[in-house]
Amino acid sequence: MVKDAYDMFFKNISMQFHDDSLVEDAEELAKYGEKRVALENFLENVLANEVTISKEAVTLAEKAFSDAPNDYDIELINELKKTDVT
Repeated sequence: MVKDAYDMFFKNISMQFHDDSLVEDAEELAKYGEKRVALENFLENVLANEVTISKEAVTLAEKAFSDAPNDYDIELINELKKTDVT
């Protein structure tokens, strides 16, 4: 996990979603050091709820995973890239 990209991703998302429970759930996991799980869960929820996020946010999420992406991380990012992002 690339911490700077992760932090920038959630700063970007927090501005977009304000007090949304999707962000709150991810922030709760991150408090316990589960940043990768927090990011994966957030992206899963975005896809499941057909929520759109900015292209910048998708790029930041990809950078956050970039140090050691697993197949699932890559799959999530590719699915997000297929959606209509703003």
